[in-house]
Amino acid sequence: MSRPKPPGAGATGDLFARAAERAAAERVRAEPPAAERPDPERSDAGRAAAGREAEPSRPAAAERERAAVEKALPRPYTVRELTRALKSAIEPRFRDVWVAGEVANLRRQASGHVYFSLKDDDAVIGAVMWASQARRLAFAPGEGLEVLARGFVEIYPPHGKYQLVVQELEPRGAGAQALQLQQLKERLQAEGLLDPARKRPLPFLPARVGVATSPTGAALRDLLRVLHARFPGAPVLIAPCRVQGEGAAATVISAVRALCRAGVDVVVVTRGGGSQEDLWAFNDERLARAIAACPVPVVSAVGHEVDVTVADLVADVRAATPTHAAQLVVPVRDELVERVAALRARLARAQAGAVEGRRRTLRALRAELADPKHLLSRERHRLDDLAHRGEAAVRGPRRRERAALDALRGRLTRLEPRARVRALRARMESATRRLGGWQAATFRREAMRLERLGARLEPANVAKLLARGFALALRDGHLLLRSADAQVGDAVRVALAEGWLDARITGRDAGEDPLPGRSGPAGEPERPGHGGEAVDPPLRRR
Repeated sequence: MSRPKPPGAGATGDLFARAAERAAAERVRAEPPAAERPDPERSDAGRAAAGREAEPSRPAAAERERAAVEKALPRPYTVRELTRALKSAIEPRFRDVWVAGEVANLRRQASGHVYFSLKDDDAVIGAVMWASQARRLAFAPGEGLEVLARGFVEIYPPHGKYQLVVQELEPRGAGAQALQLQQLKERLQAEGLLDPARKRPLPFLPARVGVATSPTGAALRDLLRVLHARFPGAPVLIAPCRVQGEGAAATVISAVRALCRAGVDVVVVTRGGGSQEDLWAFNDERLARAIAACPVPVVSAVGHEVDVTVADLVADVRAATPTHAAQLVVPVRDELVERVAALRARLARAQAGAVEGRRRTLRALRAELADPKHLLSRERHRLDDLAHRGEAAVRGPRRRERAALDALRGRLTRLEPRARVRALRARMESATRRLGGWQAATFRREAMRLERLGARLEPANVAKLLARGFALALRDGHLLLRSADAQVGDAVRVALAEGWLDARITGRDAGEDPLPGRSGPAGEPERPGHGGEAVDPPLRRR
């Protein structure tokens, strides 16, 4: 049972006066009637006795009067009791209220708490928004901004003040949505979510296309029609969602996340045109962050070309319409087939040209590295020619000597001087000996030269090169001369002195010659010669 409230300070004097009057009345009622009271004026003894009786009764009367006054007064509240009483009476009544007012005295603490006042023309109330709620604000409140605050009234006993603890805050009046949208764009820009460098390219030919939209809207029909017209049979996964109204943003977010989990290559978020209120769900900050966090590229095709939402700005590619989105996502299949055919033709021509070039190179190398049998045959012919020339050189002097001898014989026959005959005979024998020595020397010299030529031709003998441990590498039947003529992974056939080996290239190096002892430019061996004559280069080692 509640006690009566104490009166205000201004009524305290009247209260004490009324209490004194009540105490006097009680005292009067407690006294005997006048007829029973002795008359102090009748005798001196009576007056003396009355004086003696009155003196000891004065303190008791004062005490009785004071007790009566205290009894008449109600017990006062303490400050703590009064504040608690107000807190218990007011706070339960105002647990969920909406307050409209103008922001004033805005202060942001380092902890994230926001303190401010809400005022109108006639009153001011203090307000606080704790950091946990302030971080979720979709706009930044400022001085003089008209807002609508939702929260509860709280009385703070240490200061004896009340304030509004704000849980939700929205801009109010004309331009509120525009302000909220502008501040959201600025926050996303500061975080880099609108940076063009963050945008990802669309896949050239997605294996599966994900679409987040209303299953009954015209946007889905237009998009599917163009998709199947451009690339018949293109697989499409549809995640149905609401595209306008309260809670639409949450359903779009769920659809986007479901498509990402399904493993699509690209996500299309789309809906048809409408008013700004119809498209407002695509300005939701949570949806913008969900699009930015999507692991695959996202195409936003919301409304018409003039409608630009936050989802359009955050998406990797913005399409003006759902039809445009379909054109961006998949190529035209017929054009793709034609392009592949053209590329195949170019590849075939390039391959044929490369093969022909390698063939020409091989023919040139074969011309340089002629068959040793042909070389030996040519040298044999040359040796035979030299032999014929030597024989002719020998026969010519001998014929001349015979002719001279015949002439001498004729002269001797005519003259018959024995001494001259002996002298001429001795001269003839000497000439014969010289001629025989010259002929033998000529044959030895030509034989030695032939041996040197044969020795120089030995390195060109492929069979002997293979017998010495060298090998020939061929790819597709063509001789490999440089490491650049083959690629890693190519299959090659290696010719040995006895048999073949099939191998696969695991590495290559066009740098330092792996064979020691080679000298000369580009790793070519020195080419010995004789008499200034050039010889064909030997087979290069690979």
